[in-house]
Amino acid sequence: MSAAGLPSSSPPSAPVRGTFVRNSLTSTFTIGLDFLTLTSLVELVGVDYVLATWIATIVGSLSNFSINRWWTFRVSWQPRSMQFLRFVLVQVAASGLHTGGVWIFTRFLGLPYPVSKLLVAALVYLGWNYPMNRWVVFSPRFAQPALGVHPPAA
Repeated sequence: MSAAGLPSSSPPSAPVRGTFVRNSLTSTFTIGLDFLTLTSLVELVGVDYVLATWIATIVGSLSNFSINRWWTFRVSWQPRSMQFLRFVLVQVAASGLHTGGVWIFTRFLGLPYPVSKLLVAALVYLGWNYPMNRWVVFSPRFAQPALGVHPPAA
């Protein structure tokens, strides 16, 4: 319902759809950074692809936190410390999923590590990163606003 009491023209899922689109764009950028780091470490420096996968997920995640906080979920009003702690816990699991997934796809399915990385990144994003970022890391229900700072009006 609109403020005037008339049926709303947008479905109730519009905010979720908006954050999903913004998060998808953010993740596309950070996966690109992650992928560039991975391939550079392997091809230019000679780092093993498993270790390079883990390092690359950390590089990508650091930019992901900042962009998600300010633009995707628009929760910069929340205290950063507990939000970052939740993010680190989610990211530790995500890094494990990425690293283990790339290793399994490459070692046992015989896929080249870049193909494995792209497949695993899509699976981890849809099955872990977006849901956990949306409902745990950046959810207003897990954080109290800092003193004198209030969430923006809807």
